[in-house]
Amino acid sequence: MSEMDSKTVDIKPWIDRARRDPLAYVERQATEIVLTAIGSLPGYGSHIFLKGGILMAVVYGSPRTTADLDFTTDLQPSPDLPEKLWQALDDTLPRAAARLGYPDLALRVQTVKEQPRSFGSPGTSFPALDVKIAYARRGSGDWRLASGQAPHVIDLEVSFNEPIHAVEVIQLGFGGLSFSAYALTDLLAEKFRALLQQVTRNPHRKQRVYRRQDVYDIAHLVTRFPPDAEERAAILQSFHDKCRARGIEPTPESFSDPRVAERARAEWASLRQEIGELPDFDVCFAKAEALYRSLPWAQ
Repeated sequence: MSEMDSKTVDIKPWIDRARRDPLAYVERQATEIVLTAIGSLPGYGSHIFLKGGILMAVVYGSPRTTADLDFTTDLQPSPDLPEKLWQALDDTLPRAAARLGYPDLALRVQTVKEQPRSFGSPGTSFPALDVKIAYARRGSGDWRLASGQAPHVIDLEVSFNEPIHAVEVIQLGFGGLSFSAYALTDLLAEKFRALLQQVTRNPHRKQRVYRRQDVYDIAHLVTRFPPDAEERAAILQSFHDKCRARGIEPTPESFSDPRVAERARAEWASLRQEIGELPDFDVCFAKAEALYRSLPWAQ
C-alpha cells in the first residue's frame, strides 16, 4: 500500500443539501460524526478506509444518495476485534460530536455482527463486520439508545482481506478532523472488479447482485476526474490484484462480455430514486468501457 496523500474537502454543502428534509439532514450530520469518530479511533483510524457511495458523494460530488457507509480495513479479523471496536467507537463518538459542534446529537453503537460467520471460523475468505450506530437528538428519544431500540441508525460494513494499493487522508476543512479513504485509482479498480464479478458469481444463488451504481459512478468519475496515464497504470495494477483475490483473471476484452452490461442494466431505472434525472445507460457504460480499454494492458 502506498503512503497516504491528503485531500481537503468541505462536507458542509453535502449536509446542507438535505436541509429541507429534517430526517435526511440529521442523518447526514450523524454521518459526519461517524466519519470523524472512525478517523480518530486510537490505533484503528488509519487502518479503516472509506469507499462506496458516501465517498463518491462527499469527495467526488456525486448526486447519488446512500445512507450506508462502506469501508475496507487492513486490520486482521481477530475474534476480539469486534468488541474492541465497539468500545472504541462508543468512547469516541461523543467527543467527535462535541468537536464538530453537534452537542445535541447522541450516538451509540447498537450492534456489531461478524459476517458471514464468527471470526476465526474456517472457510471464510472475505469476512466483514456489520455495524449499526444509532443516533438521536438529545431529549427526543435518546433514551432509546441505551436500550438498543433507537429507530434511526447508520449502517456500516467493514470488509477484511481486500487488496489495497492507494489510500488518502480526507481532511474535513482545516480543523484537523479527518478520515482515511480509497484514492481515486483504488476506487475505480474496485468498481471494475465488482462489475466483472457479477458474471463470475454463482448463477444459482437465490439473490443476484447487480452493480448498476458502479457504471454510473465510473462514468461520473471519468467525466469529472479523468485519470491520467500514471493513474491508469495504477488502476490496472490494483485491479489485477483485486481480481486475483477473487479468482478472476481479467483480460482487455472482459468488460465487453455482454453479461457485464446486461446485469448492470437490469436495475438501472432504480437509480432515478437516488439521482433524479437518469442518464442514458449506454452512454454511461460506453464511458466505463472506454476507460477499461484505455488501461495499459500491453505494458
